[in-house]
Amino acid sequence: MKKILFFVLFSSLFASSSFANKVLVTIGKSGQVTEQQLEAAMQAAPFATQFPAMDEQDQAYLRGDMLLRIARSEALYQEAISTGKSRELIFQQEMSNFKTALLAQRYLVTLRAQMQIPADVEQQLSTRFSTNSDALIAARSAYVAQHYNDLKLGHIQQLKQQANVKTYFERLDNKPTTATILATGIGINIQYGHLVPNNSQAELDQLLIIEQVNEWVELTLMAQAAVTQGENIDAQLQDYAHHLATRLLLSEKEQQWISDESVLRDYFQKHPKIAYIPERRQIGQIVLASKQEAEQMRTRILAGESLFTLAGQHSIDAYGKQRSGDMGWLKEGSASQEIETALKDLQDNEPSVVIQTDKGWHIVVIVNRKPAERKDYAAIKDRVRQKFLAEKMTAYLQEVIAKHPLHWKIGDHEAINKVM
Repeated sequence: MKKILFFVLFSSLFASSSFANKVLVTIGKSGQVTEQQLEAAMQAAPFATQFPAMDEQDQAYLRGDMLLRIARSEALYQEAISTGKSRELIFQQEMSNFKTALLAQRYLVTLRAQMQIPADVEQQLSTRFSTNSDALIAARSAYVAQHYNDLKLGHIQQLKQQANVKTYFERLDNKPTTATILATGIGINIQYGHLVPNNSQAELDQLLIIEQVNEWVELTLMAQAAVTQGENIDAQLQDYAHHLATRLLLSEKEQQWISDESVLRDYFQKHPKIAYIPERRQIGQIVLASKQEAEQMRTRILAGESLFTLAGQHSIDAYGKQRSGDMGWLKEGSASQEIETALKDLQDNEPSVVIQTDKGWHIVVIVNRKPAERKDYAAIKDRVRQKFLAEKMTAYLQEVIAKHPLHWKIGDHEAINKVM
């Protein structure tokens, strides 16, 4: 059902030769996903380098899956906002910290870009490495790296003077309270409580506190300087706010779902199949266009030629050809039914009979395998947690999407909305 849905969703996209910033789906009252957002997500995905080699159906499925993930993420964000996550103190503190750190980073990038190698030094380097351009580039980089830290320290000291920064570390000797001020300046007011939570009973090392205060003073000053020089990070702040609000929402739900470890132990007892780890096989594969070609290729493999070498030369599976037939480690049951049937009784390094699927005529080989096994709770606690949360999340997403509906804007969107 999902795969069919994705092909319907993207038939219109594959028919188009160019990507405008069209809205693909709206979510709730104000959310939306555009083609540009989808393309950016696809380019950042782990499979991005493999994507061009995939066939059109696999590409359509991955695009559809990515679009649905983004749309669901937006629905969760809408829910996070409606439940007040962006008004919580932890949200505001994390956003403030992120903004300060990002602006400071921008300031340092600009500072490094402004650094110039003196003309006399440049002349010396150019003369010394006149016949080796790579060595000249490396020498310039080494000079910049060597002198950049001094430049940075000098600028920070200047910023401290301009902001009239003062520190009061002697107050750490007299049992400071959360309101004890440790540093002041223009736009700076750092209190002991900013470093130590109200409910913390731990005594922090004074040197660590001093280090943290100095670091935060420098970050704040550089952030202020970045604002003065016109740095704009609105887009990054919006993206991070989306991520943070959603993360806080899901963290809260996870705490509700898993009140203690007994919840996971009960789930493990009720779902014994979780303890079963299926056989994993390292698979080699070549795919041909006809049965005759496949039979001829199998004869060559039986005569001693390498399936992997032949796959790199002749396979019609673009992904497999690119990897010379090495398909990696696959779990039992993860391949098509036709291939699983052939693998069931196949011995290691034995080429299979020719197998027909909708992708062509296959010959497969098991290079190595890890046998199936059954684990106890302690050994797969993380896996139990993942399965439990995935089950809870599926139901929770249905609730969220009911509150913040998805309305598709491509293909037969009336039919799609009914399926969703």
